[in-house]
Amino acid sequence: MQRISMWLWIAVGGAVLQLSSLGSNFYVINGKDGNTTRDAWLGIPHASDLILASAVVTIIALVLSARSRSPVSGRTLGLAVTIVGGLAAAQLVYRMFVPPFGCLTYSACGTTAKADVTLLTGIWMGLGGCALALLGGLGHTFSAAARRTLAAPVIAERQAGMTPWLGLAGLGAVVAFVAPFTLFKVYRVDGFLGAKSSATWGGWLSLPHTSSLVLIAAIVTVGLVVAVARQRSVLSPSAIGATIGVLGFIVASRELFRILEPPFSSAGGSDTPVGTVTILPAFWIGFAAAVIVCVAAIVQAFLYYRESIADEPAKVATPVRRPQTGATA
Repeated sequence: MQRISMWLWIAVGGAVLQLSSLGSNFYVINGKDGNTTRDAWLGIPHASDLILASAVVTIIALVLSARSRSPVSGRTLGLAVTIVGGLAAAQLVYRMFVPPFGCLTYSACGTTAKADVTLLTGIWMGLGGCALALLGGLGHTFSAAARRTLAAPVIAERQAGMTPWLGLAGLGAVVAFVAPFTLFKVYRVDGFLGAKSSATWGGWLSLPHTSSLVLIAAIVTVGLVVAVARQRSVLSPSAIGATIGVLGFIVASRELFRILEPPFSSAGGSDTPVGTVTILPAFWIGFAAAVIVCVAAIVQAFLYYRESIADEPAKVATPVRRPQTGATA
């Protein structure tokens, strides 16, 4: 516990507030036909993802600081808590001044509110939690406890090094995120908001939670591949393949779901159903890349698991020779 500073406990308190806020309502939308409440998860999905990420990073920092062997230094843990907490706080402050109602894109929302909303206690809880995470992470970064916590990663005994299958998985993870969730469009929607023309949508705005999930999976996958290439992997070669395979399967499943079920059944309410939704090539490319990640990782896991079984030495029982005793004349 000497590696856990008072500042890190403050950040943990902020994480508790952050997690509590995610189950609360953030807004009341004041409309002509009545008031409507919105929670964090559906009301401001990107901000809620950052709030959740900040809480998770803080808890991970607490667990790693309590361990005798941490893969990163205490100052690095404090810096991670500070950065993610700061990003969550900045996004939440923006959405307090500019709620995402009455506008569909960041450029359309601009810097002024387009709808009459009332901020509820939940959003203030979330902001308070983010502020505590930011303050606690910054304080821990420069604390004596963080300076005493040196990086001492646990490295797997067997290091196979970089393989073509892992390289393919790392490249596929990057493509699975970049193709659908950056500059490219994934949907073409006919009759959006009752318009006679078509509108194209990118994945980052139309699929906020999916984009966050795929981004995290890509970062973890690339991090694992880089660790293997540097001979610093914490997992065996077969376990690395299995882990990346699970991440690839989750990403491929989520993207396939959003290919089969686009989020455009209606727009602007149930009275304005959209027309045809066309899946554009960027989404198919991202899905194919996720499948490649899954297949390449499974091959990696299978090959090295079979090799480890073949190389396992046979356990031969050696008989114990007992000294003979007898009477001497």
